[in-house]
Order: sequence, then structure tokens, then C-alpha cells
Amino acid sequence: MPECEAEVMPNQPWNENGTAIVTPKPPFPTTQTKELPLVNHSGGDLTVQRSEYPDGLVVIPVDSPPGSQPATLPLRSSSGGEIILKNTDHIDWPDGVVTWFTGY
Repeated sequence: MPECEAEVMPNQPWNENGTAIVTPKPPFPTTQTKELPLVNHSGGDLTVQRSEYPDGLVVIPVDSPPGSQPATLPLRSSSGGEIILKNTDHIDWPDGVVTWFTGY
């Protein structure tokens, strides 16, 4: 699947765990809006499991939240059971990332 982006609007301040409204942008195959859990992550790699987050997850770096609401973040998707996020020193997703599970 091509690299895509999504518009993300948190339901609380970025630096608080909670939920966010997420809308993928083209060329993603759908522009269906979902409410996904949002977690702040202290850094490093992270594996997001479909069994824990069936639709996906918004991950925001603790020390570098987005500066705007809504924000455009990269979207990583998978039809499998997990999405592995690599993030050495927040280079790969400095403001955050959306994980989105497709199909079942």
C-alpha cells in the first residue's frame, strides 16, 4: 500500500491519552472517518497489535506533539495482525503517526 496521510483531530489536548477523529487522505483507498485511540509514546520502536487496537491507533511522541489542530500525520496501514513502527529519535514520525488496520 502506498504511503499515505491522514487528518487527525484529537478529542483532548495532544499530550493527553484519549481518542482522535481520523480521516485518511487520497490516495488511501477510503476516506472513511474513524475514531481511534490516541496514545503518547516516549520514543523508540513500537508494535501495534490488531488484537489490542482492532481499527488502529494514533501515536504521538511525548516530547513533540503536533503544533496544530487538526494535524496531518503519516498513515501506516496493514491487513495483517500488527504494524511495526520504527522511530529512532523521532526521525520517521516526528509529530506522530496513524496506524490503520484494513480488512478482517
